[in-house]
Amino acid sequence: MDGTGVAVLYDGRRIARFTDGSGGGLDLARADGANPTTAGAVVLHRRGTARRYLLAPWVDAAETRRIDQPDAPVRPLDHPDGVTAAAPGGGLADCQGATVLQLHSSPVIAEKHAFLLADLGGLLPAHLTYAPPPDRAQPGSTQPGSTRPDRIPSDRIPSDREPREATAQDALQAWARAGCAVPDGTPGVKQLDLWAFAVQPLPQNAGSAAWFCLRADRWTGEGSAATAVLLPSVRDPQRTGGGPGRSCGRFEQDTVAWTWWRSPQGAEYLLAAGSRRVTRLIVRGPDWSVDRPAPDRTLAVERPARAAVRVEALLDNGSRINSPH
Repeated sequence: MDGTGVAVLYDGRRIARFTDGSGGGLDLARADGANPTTAGAVVLHRRGTARRYLLAPWVDAAETRRIDQPDAPVRPLDHPDGVTAAAPGGGLADCQGATVLQLHSSPVIAEKHAFLLADLGGLLPAHLTYAPPPDRAQPGSTQPGSTRPDRIPSDRIPSDREPREATAQDALQAWARAGCAVPDGTPGVKQLDLWAFAVQPLPQNAGSAAWFCLRADRWTGEGSAATAVLLPSVRDPQRTGGGPGRSCGRFEQDTVAWTWWRSPQGAEYLLAAGSRRVTRLIVRGPDWSVDRPAPDRTLAVERPARAAVRVEALLDNGSRINSPH
């Protein structure tokens, strides 16, 4: 491979890649429980920002696309004998320039099934998915129980529909802005799901904020999540909390997040948003508190100055959750 000897082995549970020569060595990765999307490609070789991949036999076509240019056309990627030509890479965390793989599976697997993979530094690229806001009907969306081929086999249902492939236009637009919330240098991630859990109209007719939860599931079975908000006139997402655990996954589907925001007129606001089961939002400051019903699961409180606060949400079953921020 580009003048370097490369050997790849698979025993049903792990993939091993041995690279000969200076700077080479042995790399191991878990691959148990792989499916046609999470094991669609193996990173064979990296040189600078370029990558070459070994594609799975069930991949019919391969393309690349810039994650920060959702409206740009994809670029075909040659892959004779399943080995791709050099493809540009770049980390998702830089918000610009990152290139991901868009693969199309054989009709034997799923008719017209396309999916995205991102190289995060490991042997197996991470599978990118997207879950739209629970109140927003998406063109072609499916309800639980559907067998449409664009529906992802998953045991996590963080919104009112399962995560979908991140190839539709709304998913591409979301990843273009929120993708750089992914920590750089995070090998071992099996799937990254971007869940848009709330959309909040901002005070003073300043537009709207989009609240996301970015869930990373690893091959080890561990996972982590980070919440972020996208504000008007701000290119990069603002992280609002998160860490290791079950948040935004099958076993912990409820979330609440908050941030400070300064309006174009200079007023300071505390913004908060919760997932679909949130009915009430509570904010406690040093010498003040706000406790309000939240029919749209969002809250905006004007304060003269920023201060340390605690944000809680009341769920429709009477239980409470706290923001980790």
